[in-house]
Amino acid sequence: MENWNELLIKAQPLIDFLQRRDYFDRAYSGDRNESLVIADASLGIEYAADDSFDKFDEWQTVSDSPSVFPDDFEWERWIDYNLQKNNYFDLSEKNFHGTDSKWTDEGACLLVELMHRDMRILLHCYANDHFPEIWKKIRDVYFLDGFPCGWDGRISSGKLVVFSNE
Repeated sequence: MENWNELLIKAQPLIDFLQRRDYFDRAYSGDRNESLVIADASLGIEYAADDSFDKFDEWQTVSDSPSVFPDDFEWERWIDYNLQKNNYFDLSEKNFHGTDSKWTDEGACLLVELMHRDMRILLHCYANDHFPEIWKKIRDVYFLDGFPCGWDGRISSGKLVVFSNE
């Protein structure tokens, strides 16, 4: 796929999500047994940012390491360009119902930064017609009003950590 407009059609469920005015205006409505659901933003930040591997596998290693995507997965610069051009669908201008302030430290909002990363990767998944299992889960968590923010445990036996604005 080499066309932004074609990608927007193919990724319509994600585009519909991105065009919402409000995020995290209700509690996560997904399966609470399948994931570790938390309502403490400081704990969520720890899961999202701790890269020590002491208590759990690093979130970026679980979700975005080279081993997650096949060798032929194409990271298209035109997708990144178009996301930046339209300011990630004005994501940072949306109403986060206080969640963004809970995830802000020293002027930077980790929640928005991670959402930008996640939306970029999800659009690449749509463009490649390939969703690794972890990215299917991440997409579904967003669609069910949660924020996927980490991994509890080790990759082979752990659970996705989901922040719920409750």
